[in-house]
Amino acid sequence: MKSAKALTGRREEMAFNRNVVTSVEFVLRAELHEPTETDFVHSIAGRIIAESEAHGEEDVGNIRASLVQFSDALDHGISAERIGDGISGDIAEYWEHLFDPETGRPKEEIQNEFETVDLDLLIIDYIVIYPEFRGLGMAASAIHRMIDIFGTACGLVACKPWPLQFTPSIANDPKALKRLALPDVSEGEAIRKLRSYWSRLGFWPIRDTAIHALNRSQRACAVSFQDHGKSHQRL
Repeated sequence: MKSAKALTGRREEMAFNRNVVTSVEFVLRAELHEPTETDFVHSIAGRIIAESEAHGEEDVGNIRASLVQFSDALDHGISAERIGDGISGDIAEYWEHLFDPETGRPKEEIQNEFETVDLDLLIIDYIVIYPEFRGLGMAASAIHRMIDIFGTACGLVACKPWPLQFTPSIANDPKALKRLALPDVSEGEAIRKLRSYWSRLGFWPIRDTAIHALNRSQRACAVSFQDHGKSHQRL
């Protein structure tokens, strides 16, 4: 793992280098057959990249999301409840807390708070930024780009802020822990910081749940490249 001095030097180099081009490369796979209920839930993988003359193309991190197309499912005669409650346990939790099973629409209190109109749901599963690139706003930029491209028909964008170092898949993987160099803080403090971060991006907590959500039309203005980027979390 790189030393703290090396990481700081790399971040400073990135911050002051105007010739660095950052981007995110999204991958979404869809099968070619008559639609079934699983075809209206899409897993989206995003590779975050920085490119410069000095270092070429480098992996900055990655972002994962799920797009749940309730509207298209209804157009094909598939109920919203079958999509929300019958495919994935992770999606079912959002369905339970955000949607009314009788109407297939967001619950009345959710509609009132977030002024939702569209039915689709974009779930940001997690985002990771590698240590040498943190503090440069790349996480916020990737999140906003994900919403801009895949959230256009979504009434809500949602996430569950949760620190990666306290998930079994990472906590039990020494190699992953070393690569990510996650903060050595308590679980409660890590959660508090993540929730604060997502609140600055416009996501607000749903009462009595771990879910945070926003209506894309109400979200905060795009974050500048210098403002945010301390993101290394499971959402």
